[in-house]
Amino acid sequence: MEESFMVSVFDVHKDNLQFVWPSIVCSIQNASFIAVDCELSGLGSRKLINSQAVDDRYKNISEVAKTRSIISLGLSCFKLSECEKTLNFNVQTFNFMALCAEDFLVEPSALQFLVTHGFDFHKQYSQGVSYNRGNDISIKGKSKKSTWDLRDLFTVMVSAKVPLVLHNGLVDLVFLYQNLYADLPTKLSSFLADLEMMFPSGIYDTKFVAEFSLRTSASFLEYIFRSHQVKNINLKNSCRPHVTCNHTLIESDFVDFWDCSPRLQNEENMEICPNYINHGFCNSASNCKKSHDVYRAVLLEEQKKSKKRKRKDESQVVSCEASPVMSVIESPRQERFRGHRAGHDAFMTGFCFASFIAQRSSFLPENVHTVCWKNLLDRIVDVRNRVCLSGKDFPLVIQKSAFSKCSKSHLEKYERLFPGL
Repeated sequence: MEESFMVSVFDVHKDNLQFVWPSIVCSIQNASFIAVDCELSGLGSRKLINSQAVDDRYKNISEVAKTRSIISLGLSCFKLSECEKTLNFNVQTFNFMALCAEDFLVEPSALQFLVTHGFDFHKQYSQGVSYNRGNDISIKGKSKKSTWDLRDLFTVMVSAKVPLVLHNGLVDLVFLYQNLYADLPTKLSSFLADLEMMFPSGIYDTKFVAEFSLRTSASFLEYIFRSHQVKNINLKNSCRPHVTCNHTLIESDFVDFWDCSPRLQNEENMEICPNYINHGFCNSASNCKKSHDVYRAVLLEEQKKSKKRKRKDESQVVSCEASPVMSVIESPRQERFRGHRAGHDAFMTGFCFASFIAQRSSFLPENVHTVCWKNLLDRIVDVRNRVCLSGKDFPLVIQKSAFSKCSKSHLEKYERLFPGL
């Protein structure tokens, strides 16, 4: 079993947040980058949030963010500890139960999806960390704050000034801003200007990377995660730069272990379900008679590519017959892979980003053995501050234009956070 993929996840709720808060802050501030994922109470009309006009799309998503809520927040902090032939990351992953203190809409389809994937709503309502949406609530007096909440968490993320990584990140960015930072600007241009100022080290979207840089056949999170696992194995086998992860959380009653090691399911005689493999969901769900094994689909795609390339040395190519990690492995800790928990998704997003950097660094000259984190980021400037727009052949560029201004709410809050800057 790959130790990189026995992921330790700290379950954070209102009863232990104050206890673990110093560790969370330390993890964020020392990270090379942070990966974030949100579980939401609903997304509204898919037609509206995917409007053709990008300005209308932003407006519609903003309205959704003002009426729905974040119900779970995943955070995975990656710190590069070694950078030679191996990009070795120390990783700490947290899963926050969130509970909006204001009224919010909940959509039945969102509830069904989350329940199907093991979300505990009883735990959310009994132990969720409370928060208020929109602008900060003014507090009389100047007494020092004694407790911390999710708005403080987002403030730490902004103040750390480290790269922020998401998957299909536009909706998450809008929700994070409205729910944990300030009231959203009315104009998309101001929102983009605010984001560029809030995250000066860049925002990265792994869905954009998959679709526009790597050109994968599918771009939903589990597919690109499994694809990066295969590519990482190939890089390791060929002694090229690859990623390893050391999960450094100290074991406690609040830490769960999630085994996402690459393994095949017992479905070798079943046809691959095209709907699930191409889009990440199947309308037939549990009634579908075809295989939903994403890893098998990735391997088959990799085999097709290897045949086209006509590689001379096929021993380094991952295949069902050659590689031991392909076999079905039973583990006492292993539960069936479920890729829609916020903490799990945050780790998968972070690993995809780290693996992409490793692939880019594999083209460094052979006499270069050690490079710094900044050098690695310099090799991926083409994907920096570009967020995927579903249904579009161009990304949303997070950049302040010559004709836009930062929003008043953002500037006022930023001045409170960083006076004098």
